[in-house]
Amino acid sequence: MKRVLYGVSPIGLGHATRSSAVGAELLSRGVQVVFASGGEAAEYLEGQGFATERVVEGAVPAIAGGEMKRASFWYVRYWWGYRKTKKRMGALLDRSPPDLVVGDEEFAGVSLAMERGLRHALVTDELELGFARSAAARAIESRVSRWYTRLLSEASVVIIPDFGEDSANRRHTGPIVRRVTKTRREVEEEFGLPKGGPMVLLSLSGSGAGLHLLDAAERGVKGAGLQGAFLAVSGNRGARARGERVFDLGVVEDNQNLVAAADIVISAAGKSTIDEAASAGTPIVAIPIRNHAEQERNAAALGYVAGDEDRLGELIRDRIGKRGSPRTYGGAEEASRILLSML
Repeated sequence: MKRVLYGVSPIGLGHATRSSAVGAELLSRGVQVVFASGGEAAEYLEGQGFATERVVEGAVPAIAGGEMKRASFWYVRYWWGYRKTKKRMGALLDRSPPDLVVGDEEFAGVSLAMERGLRHALVTDELELGFARSAAARAIESRVSRWYTRLLSEASVVIIPDFGEDSANRRHTGPIVRRVTKTRREVEEEFGLPKGGPMVLLSLSGSGAGLHLLDAAERGVKGAGLQGAFLAVSGNRGARARGERVFDLGVVEDNQNLVAAADIVISAAGKSTIDEAASAGTPIVAIPIRNHAEQERNAAALGYVAGDEDRLGELIRDRIGKRGSPRTYGGAEEASRILLSML
């Protein structure tokens, strides 16, 4: 049986959720998949039944008041975690060499595979940086950017879970999303949610990065003035939300079912939630963390900017009820096909 060591960034849950979709496809085709991650991402993967090694460290950016702070400090902490992870991944490779090393924005395993001449693939939708604001942060980011550009150019295959034209070593698969497995009625029954009223879902990342949206979402639902509307909150690891017509569901592993069942989703602008909403046809208000370059780019593509939480009532009224047609994304299947061709 062919064996894949699949590294997953532990920052947030988006990398883990899309990796689980690809992993399930590989398993269904007779490939042994061992994930390597850390924190909540490893917890999620284990909860999905995957063999998981807890060896990856990833520094979470400092977020305060909906703004990313001290990018220079984050880069230093991230690099330190990368170095420690690389030693641990090296021990894994020594103990049980895989037939293929994959990294979903987990770079230590891919770097080691390149150094050792092992088959490898990098999964990423982040092709540029841009987080730095201060002179010190820009100096550090410049060095990191040169390293990252080399990694992208020298990797055997770079799988991009988005639409685009393939070139050189880059392969676009379209969005990678999890399959919806429950109807709205089943979701309502599972979580004891009201039946009939508009459901506004606040989908947090699981790492607390979007927690600043909680109060704004409660105000927005009230300000929208929708008869019978209620707020469901998923991914909250902080203090439990207890407002009127607010249902705090904690961390929900199959969050794609909630996204599909909701009448509208509010979220920080992480790609995985955006893609799952688009797949289900659910309207989404994606509000980025200020100075978080990746989220700001994702949000701008949908017409949103940091600070839009202050007009959530208006945005909810404008977008709710405007469901799109569900889209069948084959990103997980295409990514697994590419990986299988490398074995």
